[in-house]
This record gives sequence, C-alpha cells and structure tokens, in this order.
Amino acid sequence: MNKDDTNLPPGRVVAVTIEEIALKVTGWSLLLLAAPLVLYGLVHGFGSLFAGLDFFTVLLLIIFLTLWHEGFHAIGWKYWGELAWRDLKFGIAWYALTPYCHAKAPMLASAYRFGAILPGIMTGLIPYLVALFVGNNTMALVGAVMISGAVGDLYVLWLMRDIAPDARVLDHPSMAGCIVLDEGTVP
Repeated sequence: MNKDDTNLPPGRVVAVTIEEIALKVTGWSLLLLAAPLVLYGLVHGFGSLFAGLDFFTVLLLIIFLTLWHEGFHAIGWKYWGELAWRDLKFGIAWYALTPYCHAKAPMLASAYRFGAILPGIMTGLIPYLVALFVGNNTMALVGAVMISGAVGDLYVLWLMRDIAPDARVLDHPSMAGCIVLDEGTVP
C-alpha cells in the first residue's frame, strides 16, 4: 500500500496494480505492437519496415512520446474533467520505471475515460496512421510501440465498462484505475 492510500475516500475501487496489468495484458500488448507493423509491411513491403532505421532516434522518440503520453492524460483530465493544473500530479513510479500523471480531484467517468484514451490516440494511433499514409517506417515503429504501451489504459477502460458516464470518479493514487464515488444515473 502506498502512503497516499491511507486516506482513500469511500467508494468502489475499480483499479489494479501495475504488476497485475503487466500479467493480464502482455499478450494484448504484443498483439497491439505486431498488428500495426504487419499492416505497415503489407502496405509498404516488409523489407521497408526496418530499412535505414536509426534506433537511437526511435529510442529518443519513444522516450519523448512516453512523457507526452502522461501529458495527454493531464490535458484530457484538465479540460474534459474541468480540473485545475494544481489537481494534477506528475511523477515516476521507480519500482516500475514508469512515469505517471495522477488526477487528485474527482471528475465525471466520461471525462476520466476521455483522459485515459487520449494518450493512446495522440502518441500512438495518429502518428502510426500518418506513418502508414506517408510511408515513414520510423514513425510506424514508434506509433506501434506507443499503441502497445497504451494497453494498460485500455484495460482500465475495460474495467470501467459498467460505470455510468455521469458517475463521479477519483483517480486512484497508486493503482491504475479509479474509485467510484457515486454511481451516477445512466448505466
């Protein structure tokens, strides 16, 4: 238990640990990495997929977009969840070597979902689709990695599937997911 978990508000916890996510979604993560690369290979030729790649550039782009992934959580929650910047906390979970963005104030489940999916779209899907259209293998690989990296967010969305859009939720301070503060009215 994290020190932030000692004063959790009452509500239904819909969250899993980072370790649980890793165990449950590794297969999906590999599929979400492979499928875009196979599609790129089918469209542009498999020989073009790794031709002339600068792996240092790929690594730098992945690091940069991983940080932006958390930034897009913040943007989604700030604007769609109507939170203040002071309601958002950034950090690194050193035990998992992963950056995070945590929303410290409640929001509607619909806004939480939007903030959860936004990074996968902005750092993975859009760069990949542009790369597929223009034939850029570097961005195709980076986009595929970022799509694959968003699988934890997709898993949280799946966990939230029975939460009404107008329910009030609070981002869990140390796990992936949220605490349902009130159940809302629309299933």
